[in-house]
Amino acid sequence: MSETLRTRIRHLLAAHATMTLATSGPEGPWASAVFYASDAAFHLYFVTDPRTRHGANLLREGRAAAAIHADISDWYAIRGLQLEGRAHELSDAERATGLEVYLNRFPEVRRLADSPHDEAERRIGERLARIALWRLAPTRIRVLDNREGFGWKDELAL
Repeated sequence: MSETLRTRIRHLLAAHATMTLATSGPEGPWASAVFYASDAAFHLYFVTDPRTRHGANLLREGRAAAAIHADISDWYAIRGLQLEGRAHELSDAERATGLEVYLNRFPEVRRLADSPHDEAERRIGERLARIALWRLAPTRIRVLDNREGFGWKDELAL
């Protein structure tokens, strides 16, 4: 696949911090907004409690889809990513690497963990040390960019 497409995906991943994560389970489909950080292989790291509906769905199935885009009101300005893949909760061995990617993307979260200013921040930092960290490994990423023409898209299979 072209390096131009990969560069475009990297820029869009870096330009945003929130994805709408879609899962499915016994109660049907579900979508949740989560903060993410990405690495060079386009893996998306996020935190979520496995007891949430989307967390339980991921534990059960692992398959997920996501959409990443800005909130805009002009159809011709739609630009973003759609992706699908498999997500799993990181093991202890994988966690350090994934957490470093996540904390590099969100330095304010690192500060909460390393230098809390008050009791509330200390509790958040402690929770971060225990909360489940996940990696979504995309198998397909679609770039949408209506600035190129209405309905324009390109796709990367991984």
